[in-house]
Amino acid sequence: MPDPSIEEHAFLSNTRTAALVLPDGTMTWLCLPGFESPAVFASLLGTPANGSWRVGPATYTKTPSESRRCYVGDTLAVDQTWDTGSGVLEVTDFLPAPDATGYAPPTVVRIATCRSGMVRLVSEFRPRPAYGSLTPGLEYVGPGTPRLRVTAGSDTYWLDGPRHTVNLGGSASCDIPLKAGQSLVFVLTWTSTGSPAPARVPGTTALEATQRYWTQWAAACTYDGAHRDAVLRSALTLKGLCDVRGAAVASPTTSLPAPIGGVRNWDYRYTWPRDTAWMMQALLSLGYTEEPAAYRDWLTTHLDLDDLKPLYGLDGAPVPAEASQPHLRGYRGSKPVRVGNAAANQHQLDVYGELADLLAQMDDAGIPPCPDADHLLLALALQVEALWGQPDDGMWESRGTPRRYVSSLVWAWVALDRAVRVLGRHGAADQETLRRLAATAEAIHAEVCARGYDEERRTFTQYLDGCDLDASLLHIARVGFLPPDDKRVLGTVEAIERELGAGGGMLLRYPTRIEAADNVDGLSGHEGAFLATAFWMVEALALVGRNRDAEDLFGRLLAVRSDLGLLAEQYDPVEKTHLGNYPQGLSHDGLIRAALALGTASTVPGADGDLVLALEG
Repeated sequence: MPDPSIEEHAFLSNTRTAALVLPDGTMTWLCLPGFESPAVFASLLGTPANGSWRVGPATYTKTPSESRRCYVGDTLAVDQTWDTGSGVLEVTDFLPAPDATGYAPPTVVRIATCRSGMVRLVSEFRPRPAYGSLTPGLEYVGPGTPRLRVTAGSDTYWLDGPRHTVNLGGSASCDIPLKAGQSLVFVLTWTSTGSPAPARVPGTTALEATQRYWTQWAAACTYDGAHRDAVLRSALTLKGLCDVRGAAVASPTTSLPAPIGGVRNWDYRYTWPRDTAWMMQALLSLGYTEEPAAYRDWLTTHLDLDDLKPLYGLDGAPVPAEASQPHLRGYRGSKPVRVGNAAANQHQLDVYGELADLLAQMDDAGIPPCPDADHLLLALALQVEALWGQPDDGMWESRGTPRRYVSSLVWAWVALDRAVRVLGRHGAADQETLRRLAATAEAIHAEVCARGYDEERRTFTQYLDGCDLDASLLHIARVGFLPPDDKRVLGTVEAIERELGAGGGMLLRYPTRIEAADNVDGLSGHEGAFLATAFWMVEALALVGRNRDAEDLFGRLLAVRSDLGLLAEQYDPVEKTHLGNYPQGLSHDGLIRAALALGTASTVPGADGDLVLALEG
């Protein structure tokens, strides 16, 4: 049986971890207790033998008339309903939301209810800790109502609910008839081995609290423009990727491939300062201030600016060394399956600019400044001053030869521009320092315009003195490096449309070729169309005044979302399927930014004037 498509999965989160669930009720991915933890259900990247948990009808035929699902209002709880012929079964899946103290329990709740007639409910429970590599011991223990305890090394899982039959080979199952109005609750909770048994979670009460948490959060969204439902669903997804400690994961999965059968399979369950800064900017644009403020605190606590990394663990610790999991066959046979990420050791110059841009936007939004943030902003600018002349690995984390990427230099300029503006406003740096940073920004600007622009093709290029294009060049107008009506911006937008188009309005990040030696990223083969870059094109088209084209493209992009409004990292316009890790924060950030761009006038930060005005002020 072929693997289900990536976009068939529902996404559950409680801002501590996440789970993915298929329309047949199978949970194929779950990491407990946190996003970065080893998966206890990993069939997403292997087979059912690598761990899964199905709660649903005993028989299920996948036709639109027999099953339907939706998020429960503006939440991350999912209702899945089946018409079995003899009755209607509904299963509500969710991860209990954080309580008033911010604590989110490492727990999954599944509530099954017969809505009419009579149905046979099954639970097929196959835990496989350590990414599906361990077969645990299962036993019922007391006192009181017995609980199914699953133990494997340092991890213990507790299943409360209807009694299961424990089978040979480390699985358990039950098959129970339900009549109209009857409900059963299943609760799975993680503890470290040797810890006391966890308190029992009352499922219905937990559902009410979870609905209340997400509904109240969604109600704070200030966006009331076009496509509000899509924007709000993307905002909820971004919130679901946030971690209770202040940072956010790029995606809750690892090694979903782009393309199928290729080697571009990466672990995204860590926090990238770049991605997280953009996600926080998107939330800030929708009226949310708590998450950006928490992330600012995380940055000032954990970053060492003398050794800024492109990604971190959610607790600020180093990312584990990249290692493959040979026991997993990979999604649709795409190997290797990786845990950890070697990009943590790269030098990516653009990161300084994205963080500075976030701090500046927070200041512009009136979030109270703090000395630690000013210190961070100045340190970012001083590092850029020292490093901007060196090659880097770029925002796409090339595993090829380091180069002087144009987008990296543009973001280096942003770091200096925002630092001069904000620090000048706060009086947090002396005028000599501000003038020196401004002069460095002008030097970067001049070099990019002289060596990063192809006069013949009327476009900026991927790196200095290069020829290839890069979709990240679409940021040039957005960040104010040049005004939207500059002929170099207009030519770059047109060239990217022409040379990086992948069909259906989709865009490649940059050109790829068969042989690794011919690819700037050092990897062999091609990849799918990158969804975030297509949304960047919507934003760029709106900025340059091509509103009709922007609206048309945005409509096409909305149409490729899953039935639950979710987006992966990439899309295959030929096979019409999602690729890469899922759901992807950058894709949903891109959707929000594109919607905002369509709904506002073509305005960007002043290009070269900000530096002078900040100094004069």
